[in-house]
Amino acid sequence: MNNHLAIAIGNTRIKAVIFDRDRQMLEEYACNHEQLPNLEEKLAPRTFERITIASVVPELVTRWHGLTQTQIITTADVPLQGLYSTMGCDRALAAYGAGETYGYPVMVIDAGTAITMTGIDAHKNLFGGAIVAGLRSQFSCLHQNTAALPDLPIPETLPRRWATDTNGAIQGGVAHLLILGLQAYIDDWRSQFPQSQVIITGGDRDRLVRWGLKVDIIEKNLIFLGIMALP
Repeated sequence: MNNHLAIAIGNTRIKAVIFDRDRQMLEEYACNHEQLPNLEEKLAPRTFERITIASVVPELVTRWHGLTQTQIITTADVPLQGLYSTMGCDRALAAYGAGETYGYPVMVIDAGTAITMTGIDAHKNLFGGAIVAGLRSQFSCLHQNTAALPDLPIPETLPRRWATDTNGAIQGGVAHLLILGLQAYIDDWRSQFPQSQVIITGGDRDRLVRWGLKVDIIEKNLIFLGIMALP
């Protein structure tokens, strides 16, 4: 029997990690929502002593939701002070995992479907944060809400700032304005908490760093670090 299956259900992706009794990660899985049946089938023969689910999509129910050994984590379960009721449990867990692993105060950027910024002070109190549309969301929004703008891929490298065609103008505008905005938040945080670590997670974490975002740590498993640190 494997000790612990932890599942994080985001707005577009599902991640699952299997831990051993010493809280070491043994296996990792990731899929989109439509591929959940494949993940369930793959793990169906396995039994787990403990199952933890953190979800921001309440209507998405897995085969593990109704089991007696399953715990559904909510924001109220995360031992940070000042968290508000509508704050996503994934965001709270990522902040908690960052602080417990790398120390407080800490700033976390989660670059997913939405990009969130969360600051926790030295006393484990929520200092504040911000939310903005993620990269894919920004590109899709321009295409879906205009008559002529194309649906473009997210560039791997930072586009030029001053474009001479529509595609380049969209890619450069989204990329540069996002990086400048995020960096402004980081710089303001560092001016108030100069000893703090700034940590980035989420699906677009590596791309934003390649584009020049200045952070201290890239950590893909912050949510799971938060789950494993829960008392």
